[in-house]
Amino acid sequence: MTTTATQPYQFRNTSTHLQPLQEMLDPITIDDLQHVGVGTGHNALDVGAGAGSVARHLRERVGPTGAVSAVDLDTTFLSPSDELNVYQRDLRTERLPVKASSLDVITARCVLAYLPTRARLLEQMVTALRPGGRLVLGDIVYARTTVPYAPTAGDADLIVRIVHTILDVLAERGVDLHWGEKVPGLLLDVGLNEVRTRWVAQTWAGGSPGCRLYADHARQLREQLLAANLSAGDLDRFSDMMTDPTVLVRGYEFAATTARKPH
Repeated sequence: MTTTATQPYQFRNTSTHLQPLQEMLDPITIDDLQHVGVGTGHNALDVGAGAGSVARHLRERVGPTGAVSAVDLDTTFLSPSDELNVYQRDLRTERLPVKASSLDVITARCVLAYLPTRARLLEQMVTALRPGGRLVLGDIVYARTTVPYAPTAGDADLIVRIVHTILDVLAERGVDLHWGEKVPGLLLDVGLNEVRTRWVAQTWAGGSPGCRLYADHARQLREQLLAANLSAGDLDRFSDMMTDPTVLVRGYEFAATTARKPH
């Protein structure tokens, strides 16, 4: 099924969704921003800014002589100020609010894979970069789930079943869970260089940001998961296990890519 502009986004911007996502992924993104050398005076754009943690980090890096803009469909958690320009945009139907060759760095995390316009948006980002500008991108990609420890073998099987059903539901709703794997080749095809991708996955314990994110995804997709032959009892048990500190599960895999536009 192809996602269209009339379909809702898969996840709503809520604190229970955005907070664990930030806690889990900010260290990866901040490391990539350090790697590409974002610094004083740079002009930056954060696409799909969510609750604004990356945009705020960019503000600290670019200083008073730089500029940062943030774009999202839901700007509830973003506060415009003299230091942050906020744009509300539906990127399924609207273009990025940027000019060609105007930006030193563009970040986009857990957004392009969810949009049917992902390829066109990537082209807009590349066009918006100045020569020497950098892209810092990242998306969750499809990977096999394993459970190193759960209270019972049946619990472990249930965790695997629910996580894979979540991924299947997302794919059916138009999310490209292989987008992060495609990005390096696409960037090379359009002439970018210094392309580097890291695939990051680790075990999550119950109660950790990652398990809280799993629980939120199951909660937001509850109707679809029930339609996929999971029971209310299954989902309630999953929610309980995602708070159990003795549970260990291999988390979502995240593909983090950086690239540079040549001079």
